[in-house]
Amino acid sequence: MNRTWTVLELLNWAVPYLEKHGSSSPRLDAELLLARVLDCPRLGLYLRFDQPLDAAELAAFKDLIVARRGGMPVAYLLGEKEFWSLTFKVGPEVLVPRPETEHLVEAAIAFLEEEPERSARVIDIGTGCGNIILALAHHFRERKHLSWFGIDNRPEALALARENSRQLGLDHVVFRVSDLFAGFKPGLDAFELVLSNPPYIERAALAGLSPEVRREPAAALDGGPDGLDFYRRITVAARDFLEPGGGLLFEVGAEQAGAVKKILASSGYDAIAGRCDLAGHERVVSGRKV
Repeated sequence: MNRTWTVLELLNWAVPYLEKHGSSSPRLDAELLLARVLDCPRLGLYLRFDQPLDAAELAAFKDLIVARRGGMPVAYLLGEKEFWSLTFKVGPEVLVPRPETEHLVEAAIAFLEEEPERSARVIDIGTGCGNIILALAHHFRERKHLSWFGIDNRPEALALARENSRQLGLDHVVFRVSDLFAGFKPGLDAFELVLSNPPYIERAALAGLSPEVRREPAAALDGGPDGLDFYRRITVAARDFLEPGGGLLFEVGAEQAGAVKKILASSGYDAIAGRCDLAGHERVVSGRKV
């Protein structure tokens, strides 16, 4: 890259290069990385196709492309990811927020809208960067009678979650280090809604994941031998902390809805249902404490 390169020429080089090295979204990746180097919106690149890059900009872009070629998620390279039209800081400490998780947010909103004036305490188990609970708190930011909690057993994840809460002006969201409900007391701490996007990849399948996904924390992916360990643990534990009629909402893998529904049924939950994504896969399973 010793010659002069314009924005358009770099994109025309980077897109097939990333595609060759396994990127599933090479144009988007290249545009996001180049926009970061040039400190402009991604769509702003289309207004400056003829702009040449200087040596420092070329070197910075090359470094990002090399890291992306090695499987580093774009979100980690940028240090942020959009979710629910909000920007969240992310890093190797947390799972990268995914679009399908927005179905869990939608299901939680529907549950809370059933009784809009009711005071409710909502807890997100395995909150990671806080994207789920913060998206909900932002959506309901005018409703002061709702309380929000995010828990995770990894302090480094909660450090990012707290940073995101400050960035979004949602300092009233409480984040606590806890292994499931270990930091809470039955009878004293009760919730109207428990939700989680738990680790749900079968352990034997972890080694076969793409290099990009394997860069994410194993603790946020490993769901045990059959991928269902955390559904079992949370389903049982939540019964001691849910109010009668309270809801338990899970994101599930594309083929896991039936198994998770059986787990809920075997623990005595009622009104068990699923919510489908745009492809028709049930990606959210819910139940209520009788």
